[in-house]
Amino acid sequence: MKKLLLTFMFALATMCVSAQSFGDVPATVDPNDVTILKKSVMVVAQHDTIVPNAKTGKMDTLKVRDGGRVFTPEEFEQLSREPKRLRAAVVPGEQWGPDDGDRKPLGFWNYISVFLYTYKYPSVDADGNVIYLSALMGVPRASWTSWAHAMPNNLIIGCHETITSNFECPSEWSNYGFMSTATGNGMMLCYAQNNYMRQPCNLVIIPDYEGYGITKDRAHPYLYQELTARQVVDGVRSGLAMYQHLVDIEEVDPFEPNWQSVAIGYSQGGSVALATHKFIELNGLADELHFAGSVCGDGPYDPVAHLRYYMQDDGKTYDGNNRSIHRKGKVSMPIVMPLILKGMCDSNPLMKQHYVDDYLSTKFLLTESIKFLEAKANDNVDDQYNTDRINKEYVKMMREGKTGSYTKNYHDSEGAFTLTKHLSAEEFQDVMEFYDPGIFSKMQAHGKLDSIMTPICLAYFKNLTADTPVPTEPGVMEDLHRALESNNLTKGWTPQHRIAFFHSTYDTVVPYENLLSFIRNQQGLTYYFYDSKRSRTTAAGVTCTTASEGDADVYIRDASCTDDHVDAGKDFFMTGASGYLVGLSPDIQMIKWVLTGNDD
Repeated sequence: MKKLLLTFMFALATMCVSAQSFGDVPATVDPNDVTILKKSVMVVAQHDTIVPNAKTGKMDTLKVRDGGRVFTPEEFEQLSREPKRLRAAVVPGEQWGPDDGDRKPLGFWNYISVFLYTYKYPSVDADGNVIYLSALMGVPRASWTSWAHAMPNNLIIGCHETITSNFECPSEWSNYGFMSTATGNGMMLCYAQNNYMRQPCNLVIIPDYEGYGITKDRAHPYLYQELTARQVVDGVRSGLAMYQHLVDIEEVDPFEPNWQSVAIGYSQGGSVALATHKFIELNGLADELHFAGSVCGDGPYDPVAHLRYYMQDDGKTYDGNNRSIHRKGKVSMPIVMPLILKGMCDSNPLMKQHYVDDYLSTKFLLTESIKFLEAKANDNVDDQYNTDRINKEYVKMMREGKTGSYTKNYHDSEGAFTLTKHLSAEEFQDVMEFYDPGIFSKMQAHGKLDSIMTPICLAYFKNLTADTPVPTEPGVMEDLHRALESNNLTKGWTPQHRIAFFHSTYDTVVPYENLLSFIRNQQGLTYYFYDSKRSRTTAAGVTCTTASEGDADVYIRDASCTDDHVDAGKDFFMTGASGYLVGLSPDIQMIKWVLTGNDD
């Protein structure tokens, strides 16, 4: 039964609940501890077109996004009552055929308008120390012709994807006037739109992960799931406390009765959404947050199985004779390796006595991948490196060579020295190789694990099997194995709320093995498959108990996408080059499925 709206939604449980490593979760949240840093308005211009739906045979409305921009409240107030000027500001210089004087495309044109609040809030770091993190909140607007806010139907807990530059993080995303909604942050903010096309409308909270936003100078604890989940939950609780304060001063409207919350994310965000789900349940916060469940896209839920795939897979897709581009001993996004290892060494208590160069080769470290990751602290956007720019750097050094450097630390002292060396193009090609995805795509760099890893690290993971026990004694590789396994979200708990998974079996960056691991380790749950034949898991030899869509604990969508990781993310959010089908995108369908779990 759906829960009633609490009179004061942030009067929290009187008992503190314990987080395993980071101190007690506060029993209450004081809105005075939350500071609003910025207010702005996101406007996305779009128009309608009608297309046939191959699945239903009927005609559907396709929303085509024409452009987006973030305005100050003052700019938006001036433009909102003049649609032509607003559209010209959002989509400058557009041409829609013969000029009819209205700058208007064929078909009905309209806007998504969302009020944005950037705020900071208290949380904890890996040592349990209080730190302040930042987050972005999207508040639905009543209509594009009205300045008023709307009453949110639900709360979306947005978990952002892997990023390597600070300008991509949620709180910074709104600082760049012209922007794309075809990103995880942009798409999740669209959940706050208040119209018939993506109902129900929602309050959206997307916290920055530690190491981004106002903590860009700090290391990012990549894949430290429990810590990131704690910080996300702190951000959500603080955001709700702030929102209630805004309700009290009549700046925004309260939630609709019977509101619920859903955690959602893709890639790293998919695993953070599942980790947040786990943290909420294990810390007794489900009632407070009106929690319905999570929607998880292509996430790394089992890091050890994930790395075994890189070592052992040779293109398996569980889709007939079709193969992915992956080959044994390769990694299609090389920056993933230093991301994982640096995150572990910087934050995981099992790994703090180790350094990245215990696991990554000198030749690979001379690519300066660590510097690319640390450049997020730079103030100038042009001095930061997102994953596209990192790929271009890898391709360039394979063509031209490079003089690189990295700092090596000594284990037996606090000393360190910086190694600087020039490597030729051919020497970098020992570490990486060119991959040409086709005439319409950019050249990519794929990594060779036998040259990226140190010999001891390579040998350890080559010999790792699904039956290898987790070590109990310390050691360089043993500590890494234990740290990775400590972030395995597929075991150690039994989910009590609905989970919807989207995963491409063609994903070579975050492999399908992550989802298979969840099913194998959660045999007590019941599963509904969007693919009624359950073809992919059957081909993988994984069994489970199935149920009807309405009765299942878990929803699996694994046969609707044959794209690799980045393009699969576009399929998940249905961003495509031309827009999205109204109400048919997987993310929306799965959110709605999760929300119906308490209807009985």
